Amino acid sequence: MLNFFKKDAPGKRRVSSEVLGLDLGMSGVKVVRLRRSSSGLALVGADILPPLDAVAPHLELPPKLVTNYAAVTFANSRQAVRLVNVAAVGEPLAIKLKEAIKVEVDQRLAFTVLRTIPGKRETQVLTVGMQEGDVQQVLAMLAHGAPAACTLEYAGLAALTSFYHGPGRELGDEAVCLIEAGARTTFVAFLNKGLPVLVRTLELGGEQLLATLQAQWGLDRETALGTLGQGGTIDISQPLHDLAGPFLRQLSISRDFVERQENCRIARLYLSGGLGDVRQWAQELQTTLGIAAVAWDPFACMTATALPAALANQRGRFAAAIGAALSAFEEP
Repeated sequence: MLNFFKKDAPGKRRVSSEVLGLDLGMSGVKVVRLRRSSSGLALVGADILPPLDAVAPHLELPPKLVTNYAAVTFANSRQAVRLVNVAAVGEPLAIKLKEAIKVEVDQRLAFTVLRTIPGKRETQVLTVGMQEGDVQQVLAMLAHGAPAACTLEYAGLAALTSFYHGPGRELGDEAVCLIEAGARTTFVAFLNKGLPVLVRTLELGGEQLLATLQAQWGLDRETALGTLGQGGTIDISQPLHDLAGPFLRQLSISRDFVERQENCRIARLYLSGGLGDVRQWAQELQTTLGIAAVAWDPFACMTATALPAALANQRGRFAAAIGAALSAFEEP
């Protein structure tokens, strides 16, 4: 959705018919190889690789997943996603935004105009700030051989791109909320009439839940992971409820704010990311907010016969990787 390589690539090469989507998550690197043709999108291969080693961050890919270009996405605490309103007249938009957001010299800023606010001489802009060091680290990770990095974006917005190619195509004027749960943080986007009206990154993720289960019940990591699966036999409802309390309060406050500001009602919650496939997570959200919570399938927009059986119950984890690849196909 917002590519941090654009300013450095005025003569960027045309992306081929195949792109690798890479989501550099803290709990694992989600990889999808997509092919675009006249008959639509097809999945060539997918995998979840171990997280990158901070000491030796070079990415080693299985040969079956290697192609010429990679669309990369990730999230960390140094990225800042904001909706900003600026005056619609005067200085160029980029200058206004850098002044409003206080962009530092070691940061890059990507932005896209969403709408002109009715009744006001203001423009609403979606912005993301990313550290220059993080951009250079991604370039170094893919510096030799294939694939070459062609786009880089924030993981939450990549998941939003994937959503727009799935359930988002049929929203109409409906107001909804997308919740993309990562390892450490969760990206929340409230949408009204197809546009973001509030975006937040909240402190909650799958790794905190795993750590809680391991500490409370004396489980090893593999067993704790097993409790999160659809076939898990241990009831994790109470520890999840206790852990998610602060997140749910913030989510409820955000919901109330959006409904007042936009004069709407949030019809449903769409879940993706690691927790998106956890049944108790959907139940907790639905019980607390009184809104239907739906785990959606980011592979539904393509022919996905190549998805390994071992990943069938982890489809929601690939939303950001798929969205990154889709954005690369759409690059002008």
